[in-house]
Amino acid sequence: MKIQVNAVVTLENNEQYVVLSETLYQGSKYFLMMGIDGREVISSKVAIFKEEIEGLDIYVEEVLDPILKSTLTNLLKEE
Repeated sequence: MKIQVNAVVTLENNEQYVVLSETLYQGSKYFLMMGIDGREVISSKVAIFKEEIEGLDIYVEEVLDPILKSTLTNLLKEE
């Protein structure tokens, strides 16, 4: 299933995030997401995730590299 802006994504640990924006950078797709708890937004829980595709499955992996996060933050603000 394709990940889109405003979609809710559930991670393997059952945490849920809503997709706020997306961008392409160096051939990969990245998403700015904010945590949610039911219908409540957790504004302190914001993260950038990279799309990973394995066969027909789509996964996301949190971006932890501070330099990459800074670059992506600037790109995602422009979206």
